[in-house]
Amino acid sequence: MTRRTRWLPACLLLTLSACSTGPEFDRIGMQNTLHQRLDLASERQSKDPAEIHPLPADPFRLGVYFVQTEFPSRESIRSAEWLSAEKDRLVQGLAQLRDDRIAREIVVLAEPTVRRLTRQELRQAAARYGVDVLLLVDGVGAVHRRNNAYALLYPTLLGAWLAPGTVIDALFLIDGMLWDLRTETTPVRQSAEGQALRTGAVIMVEDTDALNEAKALAIDAFGRSVADRVRSLLRGRDAAIPLR
Repeated sequence: MTRRTRWLPACLLLTLSACSTGPEFDRIGMQNTLHQRLDLASERQSKDPAEIHPLPADPFRLGVYFVQTEFPSRESIRSAEWLSAEKDRLVQGLAQLRDDRIAREIVVLAEPTVRRLTRQELRQAAARYGVDVLLLVDGVGAVHRRNNAYALLYPTLLGAWLAPGTVIDALFLIDGMLWDLRTETTPVRQSAEGQALRTGAVIMVEDTDALNEAKALAIDAFGRSVADRVRSLLRGRDAAIPLR
């Protein structure tokens, strides 16, 4: 038995033991991380029924701030890095509010504007941009890598490059809070998620590609849900106003 054939059975057993049936994401842990980070201290919630829908009646200037908060890295949860293209993608998803004349303008707050996620700093940053309503956006992701039957070919010369034996499942969660700075209320808190799957050879397939795809799907879903929620609030407010 040659040296190569001696280690081949051990590699096959290791590959088989790595095979799994599907991802096991720590959704609860991811959601808890988002809720703890995106939490404005001493939030004022409307108690008066007349203030249940406190968004401005006139078209307002909407600001969007993407949270960049570092936290102790865990293998199961990854912090978000917001790229310019992803920010633009969300603004496009919110453009329906501008088309409906609910928001007169949508602006993205620059990252250095806010060093800490405090009410005072956020309020000061929003004032510099002339923002009436601020949308805070935070997100975390997770990746689960597993093997399928094609991974049995990995010990061969070309298997690691050609055999589609690696499956990558990616999940990305977004949590967002709409803060009306004029009434000091948070009328909307919305969440969304995206999930993607990539299959390929172990050398060729990347976790980042799957995670970015999941993030893009989450951004699209989040933009739609926020726009729909705001329109619903305004319809409810208008319906609650008595005719004179």
